[in-house]
Amino acid sequence: MVDFGCTPQLDLEFMNREHRKAFDDANALKILLDKALKRRLDNRLNPQPEKVLESEVEVQIKADLSDSDSVKIERLLQRLLLDTVTHFELEEQCMEEHCFAARAEHSQEHQRVLQWMTQEHSLWIADCSLSTITHLSDYAADKFPNWLVNHIVTMDTVLASYVHRHGGRSL
Repeated sequence: MVDFGCTPQLDLEFMNREHRKAFDDANALKILLDKALKRRLDNRLNPQPEKVLESEVEVQIKADLSDSDSVKIERLLQRLLLDTVTHFELEEQCMEEHCFAARAEHSQEHQRVLQWMTQEHSLWIADCSLSTITHLSDYAADKFPNWLVNHIVTMDTVLASYVHRHGGRSL
């Protein structure tokens, strides 16, 4: 998990606020996924008496997680995606208002990441298996936060500095 306090702070407070939300959501998602992973592994090591017909495999997978955990994971994945959409919209509005020269490249990166995030979210909807939980745990703990840190120290730092130098203020 990534500590937001260890990430670079930018000249525009709205960007720092949005980055904090993204790290908080990813960390909360990691905690829930770890809990789901533990529950799945515990159920494999200590199986309950077979009460489920073979045609109800999907029901068993969801029961291993518990309805509330599964719903919480779904909601956090959705919130992370929607918050990121909002974050990117704010940045793109800022780039447009200040005629930021690299806005096309920055916007392309936003679109690429939104596609990636949508694919990750779709994994959970399609399959909440042990391998999906493990994959999404890696996504929440490493892949997404590492992408975000890299994005902050490269593209967002340049954007925030440019906007700040050209009279932009925090939203």
